[in-house]
Amino acid sequence: MTTSRSPSPLPPPPTPSHPGPRATALQKLYTDAITHILKTTSYANFSSCYPTPSTAVPTSMAALHTQFTSKLAEYMRREFENILVDRNVVQSLNELDRLIEDAKRRKAKGEGEGVPPHTLPAKTLYISHLAPRLKGYDAEIKARQDELAGENQELIARVMQQRKDIQKLMEGLEGVVEDLNGSVKALVPEEVEGLREGNREVDEVMRD
Repeated sequence: MTTSRSPSPLPPPPTPSHPGPRATALQKLYTDAITHILKTTSYANFSSCYPTPSTAVPTSMAALHTQFTSKLAEYMRREFENILVDRNVVQSLNELDRLIEDAKRRKAKGEGEGVPPHTLPAKTLYISHLAPRLKGYDAEIKARQDELAGENQELIARVMQQRKDIQKLMEGLEGVVEDLNGSVKALVPEEVEGLREGNREVDEVMRD
């Protein structure tokens, strides 16, 4: 049993290298620009830059002007053609012409038309406009939340370490107090009285 398959879409026609409407318009625009430039380099303007030879040998200067403008026009046209070839300008513009004509044909046939915007609910319209901006805000908020979470974890770890340090310090102080109490208890009454007498003598000396 042979399974029928829909025919594959035909590939787009090859882009001709012959200039289309837009490529032709571009070439005409550049030709007009060259013509304008050559007009500004008239013999009067050219000879005014070299007044002495223009007066002494006007025929030679006129021939030089003709040769100069001819070479200039040739150079500008050659460079323009090189740019068109290097950048595939003609083929690109022809492809653009083809795409525009294809879009016009599709529009005329009613192809590719979606739901008209005016028939959509207001909520759908403003959500579609706000969605990209809200998405950006959401990403910023999430990034800030992650940053704050990291800072909180670091702060909690620092507080816990401080508590441990305080606990160790308190334990050390308690040991010192116990040692002092033990030392006081170990003293006999005569030694305690001797310490008191010594303290009184030191106090009297300090007062004098």
